[in-house]
Amino acid sequence: MKALMYRGPWEMPVEEMADPQPGPGRVLVDVRAVGICGSDVHGYTGSTGRRTPGIVMGHEFAGVVSGLGEGVNGWAAGDEVVVIPFYSVATGPDPYPINRSPHRRMTGMDEHGAYAQQVVVRPAQLFRKPEKLSWQRAALCEPVAVTLHAASITPIDPMQTVAIIGAGPIGLMAMLWARVKGAGKIIVTDRSAHRLELAEELGADVVINVGEQDAVSLIREMTGGGVDVAFEAVGITPTAQQAVDATRNGGQITWIGNSAKTITIDMQAIVTRELTVRGTYGFNETDFAAAIGAMAGGRLNVEPLIERIASLDEGSEIFRQLAKGESDLVKVVLEP
Repeated sequence: MKALMYRGPWEMPVEEMADPQPGPGRVLVDVRAVGICGSDVHGYTGSTGRRTPGIVMGHEFAGVVSGLGEGVNGWAAGDEVVVIPFYSVATGPDPYPINRSPHRRMTGMDEHGAYAQQVVVRPAQLFRKPEKLSWQRAALCEPVAVTLHAASITPIDPMQTVAIIGAGPIGLMAMLWARVKGAGKIIVTDRSAHRLELAEELGADVVINVGEQDAVSLIREMTGGGVDVAFEAVGITPTAQQAVDATRNGGQITWIGNSAKTITIDMQAIVTRELTVRGTYGFNETDFAAAIGAMAGGRLNVEPLIERIASLDEGSEIFRQLAKGESDLVKVVLEP
């Protein structure tokens, strides 16, 4: 089969590899659609260190069951599925939800993922794909679940002001969930004019290009001291600090961005202004099921985020363009 094989920083060619076989307790899935995640782009450059050479990435995917290993029940060849990438290697009861568990592992990072024609997963990772959910939208259930989880643990009262720092897929989906939770004015900041235009199309009340304007001053001026809630969806020092500076005293900040391992932050501002800063990572099984339901029921309009659908053969060049900043497409979906 064909697969995008990560060979090291800036090297991810399409290669032929042996067709995977489902061993006992495993399921073979033919990949119909897989989204390109920003974390994989960062992994491709080697900047995060979370991707090991010799791995097939890809964790946002859906497909068709095509093979069952010994001992697998409840599934059959031809079943259409959305796959949760998290799985546990715990040998006994685990007191943590999967996204917080020290036993958590991930398809596409700890074992071969879905930038390939086929992938082997565990039955517990399978969720049935609703018939009305397209393959492309099914591939976006994973990032939708990420942002659903972030919104669910973030207090947002009706009509409160919200800032979204970063207009990539995660930031824009967080914006949509903030609106679902009853947010009033939503302000989105980024340095990409294209992504800010898309934010407006999706319902942002105000967009600010940080390359042209002082975002913090503008936000504090238009809100009378800062937003009630800020979501940081980039994961580097300048944007983390922007979230702190743009939030009112006593406000809420949720960090979703996960790019830089270490950042520098004004801790005194957090302490003396009594800001609440929380981290959010991934999602649990309940969040994932809810994301599928929300997508199938049309609660979130994510269709505009999918700006290109491409073949696996085009993947290497698309990764290069995204990593080099030559493309600012919000979401690319590959169809292996």
